[in-house]
Amino acid sequence: MNDKRVIRVYALSDVHVDYAENLDWLRAIDGTAHKNDVLLLAGDISHKMERLKITFEIVAQKFSSVFYVPGNHDLWVHPEEQSNSISKFEKVCSLCERLGIKTQPKRFSGHKQSLWVVPLYSWYVRPEEGEDSLFMQKKEEDSGLERWADSHYTQWGPLRKGERVADFFHKKNEVYLHQNYDAPVVTLSHFLPRKELILSNGKKGDPLEQSFRDANPGFNFSRVAGCKGLDKQIRKIAASVHVYGHQHRNRDRVIDGVRYVAQCLGYPHERQSGQIVGLERGPKLLWHSEGGFVEGAIF
Repeated sequence: MNDKRVIRVYALSDVHVDYAENLDWLRAIDGTAHKNDVLLLAGDISHKMERLKITFEIVAQKFSSVFYVPGNHDLWVHPEEQSNSISKFEKVCSLCERLGIKTQPKRFSGHKQSLWVVPLYSWYVRPEEGEDSLFMQKKEEDSGLERWADSHYTQWGPLRKGERVADFFHKKNEVYLHQNYDAPVVTLSHFLPRKELILSNGKKGDPLEQSFRDANPGFNFSRVAGCKGLDKQIRKIAASVHVYGHQHRNRDRVIDGVRYVAQCLGYPHERQSGQIVGLERGPKLLWHSEGGFVEGAIF
């Protein structure tokens, strides 16, 4: 029997609660308005386990269900920890299980509409790792990514010979690719599945994101944006909407029949400078059980 409650699904990512302003922003979300609702939290909370725990507890109190996939920041390992990022991933998954944070598919049935939510683990492919990278040329870039924190704080231990980090995570999604989804599907990942999403207007020939002064001209985000293999999984599942994060640029676009949505909280200075917009109402409403998918503004 269908549930008589109205269920709504919201998207959010990159909350980076190491910034006190961001943790306060999360705490300020209405604690009574979302008791029947679902939050899709697409990674990058904190590299600190205690702050991950605090964040999960905050959102779990405000929403009926919370789905989560880890971002790169969440899997950082500092040298003093004497661990690796795969062990960190396993610890994060165990924390989610203890706190009731969902990392596996679930079906929601409302009075009029139903929906599947399918989380997808992911990582990026660098251009030297294969043609499924989202790499695009940028002048005067640092190809060694020495200033990219993942180069120093992600340590990958027990991977199989020839296995890339992205392959490790994509294999964990394979069990979901052949399930029978009897209602529309929303998938979520942290990393980007398409090159077009990097660009400010998504059009061929558009330069890399240059809407604001390039504070770091030596950094080419497309080297670490995501990978095409993720999009193949999204389309194998036949998702109607895919939620992602990572870039700190909010998007709402339809590409080849799939709607891609990013609703990043990002860093305080990015919001103050106008690089991240569309957060006035908090997490982005995607779907509700009385009317289905909700259309949004295009960024």
